[in-house]
Amino acid sequence: MRVLLPVTVFALTFGLVSEARSQVDTSTAQMKLLSKRAAEADAYRKLAEAIKGLQITSDTYVKDFVAESDTIKAAMDAFIRGVRLGDPTWYDDGSCEVPAEVTVARLVQTIKEIHTRHYKGDKISGWDIEQIQSRTKKKVIKAVGMGAPREDLPPDLPAGVEEQLGAPPVETAATIPDIWKRIGARARLMAIRAAEIDAKRKLLERIKGLRITSDTLVRDFVVESDTITARAMGKVIGASVVRTYLHDDEPIAEVTVEVPVEWVISVIKELHTRSIQGDHVKGTDISNIARSIKTKTFRATGMGVPPRRYIDAYNAKVDQPDDQLPAWATTKIEAKGQGVPPADTNGNAQGRLMAARAAELDAKRRLAERVYGLTIQSSTSVKDFVAQHDEIRSHMDAVLIGAVVEHTTFDGEVAEVTVSIPGIRVWEIVHQRIRIVRR
Repeated sequence: MRVLLPVTVFALTFGLVSEARSQVDTSTAQMKLLSKRAAEADAYRKLAEAIKGLQITSDTYVKDFVAESDTIKAAMDAFIRGVRLGDPTWYDDGSCEVPAEVTVARLVQTIKEIHTRHYKGDKISGWDIEQIQSRTKKKVIKAVGMGAPREDLPPDLPAGVEEQLGAPPVETAATIPDIWKRIGARARLMAIRAAEIDAKRKLLERIKGLRITSDTLVRDFVVESDTITARAMGKVIGASVVRTYLHDDEPIAEVTVEVPVEWVISVIKELHTRSIQGDHVKGTDISNIARSIKTKTFRATGMGVPPRRYIDAYNAKVDQPDDQLPAWATTKIEAKGQGVPPADTNGNAQGRLMAARAAELDAKRRLAERVYGLTIQSSTSVKDFVAQHDEIRSHMDAVLIGAVVEHTTFDGEVAEVTVSIPGIRVWEIVHQRIRIVRR
């Protein structure tokens, strides 16, 4: 016994140590799986955003093509989630990076196939799609997903990605990221509220982009009447919040809102009956919308940050100067554009709509000029930054073409349109690249 006892104690002790080590290793592995899953989701989301920002014609983007029908959107989502991701890289703080890339040649081939099978309009041709490669001036679209160990995933993922990634490897209680604990509950709630307002504005834009006939959008007859605009906004205000996501590494909140498709269509039909003059849109055209839409709800995601006084306190505590949020990141960046109708459409509804469209495009061009002139550091602008890192250009383009129409006014035949984007959307793209380069 005197000989065996130490062996027994040693064996027992070794077993406890082994079990403890096993528990630590398991916990570490679970955290790595969580951060990898989050980074993969982020990579798919950023890749989708970059692809949708590619230009097809002078005033049409992949985003517009995808918005043509839910069938096209589903096909594009299937393509994006089929993209093979690169190997993950983990860092000491538990975060993970996952690269994603797709060749422009493969993307063009896929869009042409989708166009042949599902496109019903006549504004985008196969030849237009082939020009994506020459317009893009690069061979590969790249994105880097970044994630921390957390159970929830970012919003706005391509359909099917969340199911593809599977459930989280561990069941953990929902927690507030440390950065938000430091900023405080009041700042967090105000950022979430700002994100919700932004989401509802984007939701209204999503609804206005709904195609009624081959050459008519909801936006076309919304412009005809202030009554329609007010009613449409009223329905968006009633949209419900379905998801809130807090970034781990910067004070950005994202909120997703939704409204039932049936609700939207019933409102459009009601507005058409009450307000529309002329016969270019019929009630049956609106009823047919439901047949082309496969989803049951419209969704949109907005972004928000706390008010400036909270950001100043945050910046004072940030170790790296490059991580400090510039003043413009907490504001809404706006630009105005003007447009006139073609000479042969003066004085009629079609001319009014064409003037508004021309003004919107002019406003977005001016918005791009404003954004590229924003200062990141004392000697660097967004334009300089994009020129140095060409792979983020398509990401920036996607943000700019997604600008929200704030106001449309008419002075005689001249239309004036105000568009805007949250400054934080620009900062998110720039800051992501800063973090990658620094690592």
